[in-house]
Amino acid sequence: MAAAPSDSTQAAGVPRPWAYTAFPVEVSAVARVTPNFVRITFTGDTLEQFAPWGLDQRIKLVFPHPDGRFADFGLLADPTPHPSHWYALWKQLPAEERNVLRTYTPSGIRPAKREVDVDMLIHDPPGPASQWAQSAEVGDRLVINGPDARNGYTGYGLHWSPGEAANLLLAGDETAFPAMANIHSSLGGGMTVEILAESSDPLDGDLLPTSANVVVRQPNTEPGTGLEELIWEWGARQNLATLDDDVYIWIAGESDAVVRIRRYLTRQLGVAKSRIAFFGYWRAGGPLTG
Repeated sequence: MAAAPSDSTQAAGVPRPWAYTAFPVEVSAVARVTPNFVRITFTGDTLEQFAPWGLDQRIKLVFPHPDGRFADFGLLADPTPHPSHWYALWKQLPAEERNVLRTYTPSGIRPAKREVDVDMLIHDPPGPASQWAQSAEVGDRLVINGPDARNGYTGYGLHWSPGEAANLLLAGDETAFPAMANIHSSLGGGMTVEILAESSDPLDGDLLPTSANVVVRQPNTEPGTGLEELIWEWGARQNLATLDDDVYIWIAGESDAVVRIRRYLTRQLGVAKSRIAFFGYWRAGGPLTG
């Protein structure tokens, strides 16, 4: 019931039945980039096929068991099957046999060098992903399930879609910092951009762009409270008569806080739901999914 990731390059020209591919990788570099973020650089022969869409692209990291094993639940088949197949098999495994799955956004993608960077937040107390990141060493292996360039642009796992909006707001807690940094780096001129961020350590805000209008605040009590206050202050500065004309708002972080913020934006500020992208990256007390 156990198998190590294969390093074999997937054959070019094989039709991909799904937008994502499982990329076996190993750690090539580890760097502490802020007090609570560790940048892990992964390398692997097949990463030349990793699609460099950037933005808020979702990927799944599949962590090894403490002894390095990867259970056989179909993910490493070639070509990678649809998640309705491999995730169902993963769920059928005994809990102790399931490899930990966590969702991240790449902070750097270099297909020509066969490299992907992931900035991983170290939680306190640490969960299994944080524990892995804190002890990660060059040569450690895992699997990245991410977009495959051979499928062309599918848009799957991407939610940033501002259209022609020129008044942009990015709001999130630490878990959203890599995505917000990616999004900001993609923007051209001629638009107003604000970034509102919640962080237990303001120094982690160094992960965000310095050229943008960025405000970082610590939570007052529960997760999300700092971000909610920043949103209320932002809302108080807006002209409600024209707010919906040219605004696009992207929000991500603690699930309940994100829902409350969206409710405030739509019900009290009158922002159209179509002008808000919102995502619960995690839930107080644990991850949203495996």
